[in-house]
Amino acid sequence: MAGEQQLNLFTLIIFMVFIGAAIGAITNAIAIRMLFRPYESSYIGKWKVPFTPGLIPKRRGELARQIGKTVEEHLLTPESIERKLNEPNFRQEMITMLQREAKPMFAADQTVSELLEKVHFKEAERKAEQWIENWLDNKYNHMKSMYLDQTIRESVPKEWMDTIEAKLPDISQYILMKGSDYFSSLEGKWRVKKMTDDFLAEWGKLGSMLQMILGNTSLEDKIQPEIVKFLGNPGTKELLDTILMKEWEKVLDWKWEDVFKQFSDEKAVAEGKKFILRQLNLPSMFQRPVADFLQPFEEKIIQEVIPTLVERAGSLLAARIPAIMQKLRIGEIVREQVETFSLQRLEQIVLDIARRELKMITLLGGLLGGAIGLIQALIVGLL
Repeated sequence: MAGEQQLNLFTLIIFMVFIGAAIGAITNAIAIRMLFRPYESSYIGKWKVPFTPGLIPKRRGELARQIGKTVEEHLLTPESIERKLNEPNFRQEMITMLQREAKPMFAADQTVSELLEKVHFKEAERKAEQWIENWLDNKYNHMKSMYLDQTIRESVPKEWMDTIEAKLPDISQYILMKGSDYFSSLEGKWRVKKMTDDFLAEWGKLGSMLQMILGNTSLEDKIQPEIVKFLGNPGTKELLDTILMKEWEKVLDWKWEDVFKQFSDEKAVAEGKKFILRQLNLPSMFQRPVADFLQPFEEKIIQEVIPTLVERAGSLLAARIPAIMQKLRIGEIVREQVETFSLQRLEQIVLDIARRELKMITLLGGLLGGAIGLIQALIVGLL
């Protein structure tokens, strides 16, 4: 009899422990599931079923705001990003990555024109030529308007004027030397003869009398040596130096406005632009491989430019992070993204993150339920 009572008590304990564990585990599992399900409100007629929709679907907007606020204030903060940007390891990783990405460019056979076409920059050569012409026109017109009311003396650097003045004696010497060479030549002699013939012809009979007085000696034979002698005389050079200096002083007092009235600058500017474009040789430049421009600087770019660029860009970016973060409004971005998530995706995200912990909560409910069942069974057995 006593054995049967003990058996019945043991069976009762096992049964109540099992029932308690089952109730605890199922209750927690239902509670966890009610965090997400149902997704929509349920109705019986016009009566809304309590606890529908689930907690997270019902509070999704508030949840999105709280997640955004948490990310902005505690996770993705300006301080944390600035600290990351200033980490030596992070900067070294950036340097290594940029160096690795840059190396293929030094061996690429892609031309400048092809590269620009690839980044959707059409007709680069024509646009570059047009830009240079416009730039030259703008610069020239700006300088012209700036100096139009000034004299040459006021606008030309003093060093230039001193250099030109120092060259004036050389110019006069060059003129006299070329003049002497010319009048000593056969062409010069012919020119003197023509001038004397014209002179004698204008004087009529007086010219014929003069020719008779000279006899067999032609007038040009007497004039030509005198002209050469005159050009070689030191006094002639002094006279020419003085004339050139006086004329130069007059030129210095010209206003540029007067200069442009005397000389058309449009053709000069057009020829200047053509000369510059010929020197630049844009067609050849755009058809050259990009590597031709980069290879001479490969070592410097890899070893110096990229590390320096990363250091300066990192420091500059780190200093601007608070302002950038304020403009980005990370909290608003996170909130908007969370609100666009479907409830199924939101549920899956939470489950992926906390699946193990949720299982442990279910098991803990079963454990507590079993313990409560055990206590109940012992109390019943004692009574």
